[in-house]
Amino acid sequence: MRMGPSRTRGTRARNRFDRALAITLIAGVGLLVILGLVFSIAHGSQQITTRASQLHNADESLRAATVIRAQVGLTVYLIRTDEEYGTNSDEAIAVSVGETEHALDDLAVGVGELESNGMDAAHEAMTAAATYETTTEEILAAIETRDVALTKTLWEEHDAEFGELVSYLEGIRDGLRSEVDRSDAFLGRIGTLTRFLVAFLVPAAVIFIYRELLLRQHRQTELEGRLESERRLSRAREEFIANASHELRTPLTGISGLAQILAEDPSITQSENASELLHLIISESNDLSRMVEDLLTTARLDAGALQFDFDDLSVAEVVSEVVEPLVRAGHHVEWHCEPGYVKGDALRTRQVLRNLLSNARKYGGPNIEIHGRVDGRTYVCEVIDDGNGIPDHIADRVFERFVHRGTAGVTDSVGLGLAIVSALTQGMGGSVRYDRRDGKTVFTMRLPIAEEATEFEAALAEAVRAQRIIDDQVRAEG
Repeated sequence: MRMGPSRTRGTRARNRFDRALAITLIAGVGLLVILGLVFSIAHGSQQITTRASQLHNADESLRAATVIRAQVGLTVYLIRTDEEYGTNSDEAIAVSVGETEHALDDLAVGVGELESNGMDAAHEAMTAAATYETTTEEILAAIETRDVALTKTLWEEHDAEFGELVSYLEGIRDGLRSEVDRSDAFLGRIGTLTRFLVAFLVPAAVIFIYRELLLRQHRQTELEGRLESERRLSRAREEFIANASHELRTPLTGISGLAQILAEDPSITQSENASELLHLIISESNDLSRMVEDLLTTARLDAGALQFDFDDLSVAEVVSEVVEPLVRAGHHVEWHCEPGYVKGDALRTRQVLRNLLSNARKYGGPNIEIHGRVDGRTYVCEVIDDGNGIPDHIADRVFERFVHRGTAGVTDSVGLGLAIVSALTQGMGGSVRYDRRDGKTVFTMRLPIAEEATEFEAALAEAVRAQRIIDDQVRAEG
């Protein structure tokens, strides 16, 4: 089974949309992955920086505790040496005490930073550091009083407290170092993956974009070729229709003219069969002429080349020009139009009325009426017949092409009459609609009234309306 052109175009458009959607999703996912990796790298770098700062604080605290132990140990040794050998080391002891006090300040700051950063063992280290500092201060006080026995006793406690504090600080330091090493290894893997994705996605994106540009250029070239083909086809169609219309109009004009001459010949009119056949020839030639005009009008509408020559038109005169040939051909058409002028194209207005009357003759009842009246700033012209009307399943499509009231197909017409009626009426600033009222089919055409209508014409129209009201009242009373 072969698919139609519209279905094929729809499938191609859907495939292009699916491909574009897939490319967009892939690019979006890749971008999100890269952004996630970049965020992970930034977050990991921040964590490494924080852990490195904490590791520095742990190392500084260990250094300060070691300095305190070394300086206190040196001071205790100098005091015992002075006592045993009678030497004087006051100056060295003062330097050691100063270094110890400075190291105590560094220890307090370092352990405090660890606790403020929420380290797991920071609280225990802070407690051990406080005890260690207290003992150190007691030793310094004993050194100042040269109490060698107390200094020796406190030194033993101080050495044990140093070991406990160092164990806490080393635990914190080793934990921080392990975290830094893990984070650094993780960031290394993330960086490698990011570099790989960037190295892969950038060329892939370039390839995809280049491919899409080539496809778009190809589609553009294809569309331009199709457009040019459509233009050539449209020009060929217009030329064919124009030539065919000219070739058909020439013999039709001759046939119609000769038939009209024969209709006035007494010898023809005396024969009932000849007169009937002659009227049939005139009717059919008129219908064929209208079909040719419809085809030509449709081609001009499609090409956007249809132009309107607007003028002030007397509706009664236009209706009379259209109806009189039909009456002479034996058709029964009653019409009554109030005086009024519309702004329209005379040729196209007659074409609209002829199409509506032709539609009524072919598909309506035997009785056709035309009523016209002024309604505000528009002139309303109704073409009425007593036929069965349009089937409900096509009533909403009656003004589309190739649809008429019998079937969706076309029998003895090209199926363009009502579509042309709608297009021409709208082109002249009016409208047309279909109604079913009181068992009759009504096509209502509205056209804007002429701006330069004379006061006499307006007064005459008003007088006609007043007379109609009086006549209706008289008939009602009678």
